[in-house]
Amino acid sequence: MEQTPLWTLPVGDTELTVMPYAVCVVAAITCGLLLLALTSRGKLKSGTVSTLAVLMLPLGLVFAKLFHVAGDWYWYEAAGLDSILRLWEGGYGLWGAVLGCSIAVLLTSRIAKEPCSVLFDACAAPAALVIAVCRFAEYPFTGQGIGMGLDTDSVFCRFPFAVVNEWEEWYWAIFMLEGLIALIILAVLLLSRRSGGGKARMFLILYSAAQIICESLRRDQYLVWSFVRVSQLTAALVLAGLIAAALIRRHGPDRKDWIHLVFFVLGIGIVIGMEFAKDKLPALPIWSCYAIMAAASAMMGIVTWRLVFRKPETSGKS
Repeated sequence: MEQTPLWTLPVGDTELTVMPYAVCVVAAITCGLLLLALTSRGKLKSGTVSTLAVLMLPLGLVFAKLFHVAGDWYWYEAAGLDSILRLWEGGYGLWGAVLGCSIAVLLTSRIAKEPCSVLFDACAAPAALVIAVCRFAEYPFTGQGIGMGLDTDSVFCRFPFAVVNEWEEWYWAIFMLEGLIALIILAVLLLSRRSGGGKARMFLILYSAAQIICESLRRDQYLVWSFVRVSQLTAALVLAGLIAAALIRRHGPDRKDWIHLVFFVLGIGIVIGMEFAKDKLPALPIWSCYAIMAAASAMMGIVTWRLVFRKPETSGKS
């Protein structure tokens, strides 16, 4: 889907264009910062939110761009490396923005003398809100975020389940599913009383587990290496990283941990197997492949949750 610029401003030998989706992203970030300011009242020092905003905006932008460049390097190499600097032309990755904002939190912690865990928890719900707004605006303004085609006589050929293109073809509205998931995560975080970095871990676990299946449902060619989607791979690595950090804090896995790790690896194997099956085994209904993949993604999320939030066992009797 070709985007129509809202306006174009000549800058030297090139043109600075402002796209509708960019405006939606700015609106999403504004909503996230407002939620952060509202929910952090009485929890953060005066000026901390301003410091976070000042650092998050440039670092989130830079790392989102670097993530996209790393994921689509051959395109940038062919287009010319100067295209990396044309920030107004788009090309950003959500996980890169998460990394950039995380670095901003660490810097703010040192500047404002705030505990990192408190800052990460404060940013978890606003991050879910920003993602939700960006996902809902994705297809209308970029054409990304749709899934498989639907028969025209399907009962799901209606919004918000599906969207229709200019040729009257219906496609699953995966961007709506992703936006809804982000809103559910937002609600869970707002209701949660976890602290000490618990909300931030909840956000990463819930969002990563959901993205493993959602990325597979998408049919656009956004950051794809062969059959592997970069965001899907990143989500799995985030879950693995959370598990590794939890085990390190507990000074290594015990017998119960090993059982959980076996199920986590099994989940990865099932996801990979279903990725091949939906393309290489036409006799197998594709809906069954996605159902199995969704179950495997949920299992990976549950295993990660249990390992991350498992309380250390106490030895001896009181």
